Amino acid sequence: MTDEPVAAQLELPDTSSGCITSFLVRLGVGKTAKQATVVGVLLFVALAWVVPLLLCLSSGSAFGPSLQAPFFSDYISSARFLVVVPILLLSDLVTRRWSLKTLHHFLQDHIAAGDAAQYKAIVARNFQLRDAAPIVFGLLLLAFAYIPVWVDIVLAVHCTNWQAVSTDGHSVLSLAGKWNAYVSQPLFRFVLLDWLWGYLLWANLLLKISRFPLRVSATHPDCVGGLGFIAVGHSYFGFAAFAMSVGVSTFVAQTVLETHTNLQAYSNLGIVFVLLVLLLFLGPLLVFTPLLVKTRREAVFTYGSLCHKVNSLFADNWLESADSSTGSKRESKPADSATLILSTEPSTVTDLNSSFLNVQNMKPFVFGKETLMAFLLAVALPAIPLIATVIPLQDLLKELAKALT
Repeated sequence: MTDEPVAAQLELPDTSSGCITSFLVRLGVGKTAKQATVVGVLLFVALAWVVPLLLCLSSGSAFGPSLQAPFFSDYISSARFLVVVPILLLSDLVTRRWSLKTLHHFLQDHIAAGDAAQYKAIVARNFQLRDAAPIVFGLLLLAFAYIPVWVDIVLAVHCTNWQAVSTDGHSVLSLAGKWNAYVSQPLFRFVLLDWLWGYLLWANLLLKISRFPLRVSATHPDCVGGLGFIAVGHSYFGFAAFAMSVGVSTFVAQTVLETHTNLQAYSNLGIVFVLLVLLLFLGPLLVFTPLLVKTRREAVFTYGSLCHKVNSLFADNWLESADSSTGSKRESKPADSATLILSTEPSTVTDLNSSFLNVQNMKPFVFGKETLMAFLLAVALPAIPLIATVIPLQDLLKELAKALT
């Protein structure tokens, strides 16, 4: 029995739905993970954004010219609760499906039969850690432990806003501010930490998989040994990169509006953010680089030697060659040309030479320009309205088009 059928018989467990979705499924809120996730997004928006909105409307701090920072002027909170968290939760439905597809492809084509059981155990252990009760409890503690710091930051802001009111010359949290500090912000931090924990587990799983004796083909046309599928599945984390960029861009936009700071003062912050995003999302894929480099180095020698032998035999068999002692040419048979046309040897030589070109063109990274540009585009899109205040939008779009082509 070959490796492929044996590996195919070992089924992998389904990926974890995340602690929030799993909890809602247990409560019977949704029959499937998709339904539970959608309900979870709606519940989060209701608790984190709608409730403070209603409290502000009742107290007159939702709009109000008397406030320097009313509720609807707090773009940072609105972006976090209406854009960042919903994207993180909903994108998990896509990344989870493609992650599972990637893991199955590893098992089917790149894991030897003798390693299949160990591979399955590692994957199952990874899924168990995703929703382990102690981990979830620890994430909740971290999310709520930051509350005192958050309250101090809000009260330290010397401007009238929807989160604080002045009492006897001292600033205290308003009812909406208390809800935001003790409910909305901790929920936001918990979702962020939960997503980060799941992503770190995925990165760790890729690291463990890279340590297996993976079956890669140096002549594979994707020029990464047949591992190009990893970047395809991983690119869907671009939704998370987009959400992060929305949060950072909104923070910078609000700071510029409130402090009247020049946007160019944040150029270094933008560069650092882009580099951190690329490191976060492309860094885990670098664990396969040593394998690709080693595979190419060895294949250059083995396939190079094979090509040399085959091409030499082809030349000896079909080409007229000069006699080394007399300098005369050997006579070729009249039927040689016709026989060559009907022979499969030229096709064999061409195919072998093409395979060697694939070896020479092997890349050290499983991702290419397309994946890199996808993440750069995800980061750049939310920042376009902000950058357009400094650079004309038409010129900005032209520069983006040049970068993408």
